[in-house]
Amino acid sequence: MRPDAASAAGAATRTIALRAPWSEETFVGPYLQQGCYLSTALDEIDRLFRDRHSQAVHRIDVRLLDLLYALQQRTDYRACFEVVCGYRTAATNRMLRKHGVYAARDSLHIQGQAVDVRFDGLPLKEARKIALDLRRGGVGYCPRQNFLHLDVGPVRSW
Repeated sequence: MRPDAASAAGAATRTIALRAPWSEETFVGPYLQQGCYLSTALDEIDRLFRDRHSQAVHRIDVRLLDLLYALQQRTDYRACFEVVCGYRTAATNRMLRKHGVYAARDSLHIQGQAVDVRFDGLPLKEARKIALDLRRGGVGYCPRQNFLHLDVGPVRSW
């Protein structure tokens, strides 16, 4: 889903830094300027968020980027968000479930509406509290794997 400029009304520039550790790819720069989402930047982000098993690329919901941006603003976080898992195909999701990895049957990762993310220099507990306070979707706390699951679905936590 790529909202038009009206959905980002009043926004000046939103900049984000992302890194996929499995591919060593990064994106650092604006994804929104003068209320308009930048298609070239969104294409790069879609590629960075791709399914690491199949290499399939899917559109990432800009609300997810806006959620990361809001978290960044609330914490004054300036490092790269480490994208552990972004988009994944239904086949990858089934494979993960088959191998005992916790993955919801109808995971929002399949829709490009979820990310598993790590933070450099920001305690996971603090990031979790802020994400919960934002009330913009689901927040999964995974301390053993040192990441948060964030999505733009219904507000809930686990």
